[in-house]
Amino acid sequence: MSDLLTSLSLCQALVRAPSLSGDEQRAAEIVAGAMRRLGYDEVTIDDYGSVIGIRHGQVPGRTLLFDAHLDTVPPTSHAEWQHGPFSGEVVSHRLWGRGACDDKGVLAAIICGAARVPREAFAGKIIVSASVCEENLTGAALAFILDHYPADLVIVGEPTNLKLGMAQKGRAGIRVFTRGTSAHTSRPELGENAIYKMIEAIAHLRAIALPTDPELGPSFLELTEIVSEPLPSLGFVPFGCRARFVARTMPGETQESILARFQNALTGLDGITVEFDQLTQRCYTGKLLTMRDFIPGWRMSTNNPWRSIIQNALGKNGLGVETFAAPYGTNASISAGVRGIPTFIFGPGSIEQAHTVDEWIAIDDLEAGERAYATIAQTCLAR
Repeated sequence: MSDLLTSLSLCQALVRAPSLSGDEQRAAEIVAGAMRRLGYDEVTIDDYGSVIGIRHGQVPGRTLLFDAHLDTVPPTSHAEWQHGPFSGEVVSHRLWGRGACDDKGVLAAIICGAARVPREAFAGKIIVSASVCEENLTGAALAFILDHYPADLVIVGEPTNLKLGMAQKGRAGIRVFTRGTSAHTSRPELGENAIYKMIEAIAHLRAIALPTDPELGPSFLELTEIVSEPLPSLGFVPFGCRARFVARTMPGETQESILARFQNALTGLDGITVEFDQLTQRCYTGKLLTMRDFIPGWRMSTNNPWRSIIQNALGKNGLGVETFAAPYGTNASISAGVRGIPTFIFGPGSIEQAHTVDEWIAIDDLEAGERAYATIAQTCLAR
């Protein structure tokens, strides 16, 4: 990083520090160092490796928490990248590299934007969390952060083209198991093939009528994995089979309602069990992060007072005031969907760049994001 720390230079340093889920240590150290250089009052790294920076206003007041994630998905198709995935090159007014848009540009803009607010201009606390493992355990790290740092308002930083996210689909990972009876493949009539039972179960599940939403669009239920037991199976009729489905769910749907939908669809079929997947990740701190693979959808009321406060402030500063509904999952499922904390999704860059070859973020967007986050903090915590 250069002596003059900006969202651009910070994003560039972060892109150059590969940070797959569970391996974010180098990026976390860069973030912690940047927060200290920018004068944050407290900078800590929690048990799972998330970085938490705090700025205190001159008087007590509300707590605003900004969250953006440190981790990225791996770069794929390396030969197709015109700019190296960890190069952090600045070409054609864009910063290129894995995570530039999702979510390191957003994180850099938050860190620098929160530091721009004069201490005498706000009351309470600004908390910035750079959370780990969002890509594969969405929400798990933020849940731990909120346990220790309660907040009155949460802004989850994701690339939204500087539109204010007011709603979001949820996600569920569900395992279906079928049990049969093993036999030699020369006498299959003596067994019961668990794969055939799974094929029947899949047909029933694909016939489910799923809900739709005028803002968020349709729900989805997608088969992503199917494995038989034993594996390999050269001469056995499979005695077991497991499949994994990913559901994209709507606000108001619960773990109980989703399981009931599966179980109702499978009524009359024997030897089948359904359960939510359990996710685990060994963090770079050595601690094991775990969660049930369910994050709820949520929707903020259009009458929520924070909406107009934030929109008015952004508009007065020449920034966007549009709202949108996110058809994908974010850490906001924990703050809004589970904890009921007023929450918005907001950030520079486009979600269309996320996880792509030659990912990039426009420098103008980074700078606008930094101004926007400063505006949100100063307005929401005004004395």
